[in-house]
Amino acid sequence: MTQLPQTGTSPSLLIVDDLPAIHEMIKNLIGPAGYLCAGAASGEEALLCIEQTRFDVALVDYSMDTMDGLTLTHELLARDPDAVVLLMSGFVDDDLREAAKKAGAFAVVEKPFQLESLKQVIERSVEQASSAQKPRVINPKNCISLAKHLEEKERAYIQTVLNAVAGNREEAARILDIPVERID
Repeated sequence: MTQLPQTGTSPSLLIVDDLPAIHEMIKNLIGPAGYLCAGAASGEEALLCIEQTRFDVALVDYSMDTMDGLTLTHELLARDPDAVVLLMSGFVDDDLREAAKKAGAFAVVEKPFQLESLKQVIERSVEQASSAQKPRVINPKNCISLAKHLEEKERAYIQTVLNAVAGNREEAARILDIPVERID
């Protein structure tokens, strides 16, 4: 699952792309400039992330399998009208720019990235986010219980260990110090 940034004074960026290599590339380009970066592999995962942590900017890929970037932009802005969303795509044309504008995106970024232009648009979007940001009001209907959250984290951790031991349930149970029956 996604590693969320710690809140602080550094601007935060949620990178939403179904290709993990894109997350790493952007983190490596932007992280050294003082940005806290987190990645989400889908629109659904991004929505979970924003329920847990407020991000200054979301950098959203247009083309993803289960939820495209325009749909995610609508969802992000419905949950937080002050959110600043940058849409990214390898195929940018006037129609996409217009659709992104209508969806409420701050800008469209073309892949492959030019490092300086990517930094500049992110800096402008962070300034926009800072000027618009108000205290966040959490809708209790969108929150899961702590017990459910911990249960999901535990399942993910067990699955990570199980994957690390090539599916050997007994070995995973030994490492985790839990009964084998608890391993899915």
